[in-house]
Amino acid sequence: MKHLIKITTIFIFSIVLVNCASSSVGIATSNKPIPNTPYETTKTVEKIFTWYAVDLLVIGFPITEPPVTDLYERIMEEESGDALVNIRYWNDKSFFGPLTRYRFSVKGDLVRFPSQSTTKSKK
Repeated sequence: MKHLIKITTIFIFSIVLVNCASSSVGIATSNKPIPNTPYETTKTVEKIFTWYAVDLLVIGFPITEPPVTDLYERIMEEESGDALVNIRYWNDKSFFGPLTRYRFSVKGDLVRFPSQSTTKSKK
């Protein structure tokens, strides 16, 4: 019985220590409010951002700067769009000992607003 408990304990600890991963997913309508505004869908865009950190229990030190602060603006500048609609995103992190890899992926439809000409109503 003691032998079985030792083997089970070693097996559980080896699974925990070798590699762990966690992830989450989500959806959003758009990154900007678009109430009753006509727009033209140009293409579907997908970008994956990756950064690394050294995590020691509850203290973490990023090796590279996380690109999350201006994520949507960077995508719209690179692809020349006005907004993203039908946004799907996921993120995950994988632990390799003290090294942690973070990935964040955004997929959405890039849209442009047509230039609005001012039309006056006739009486």
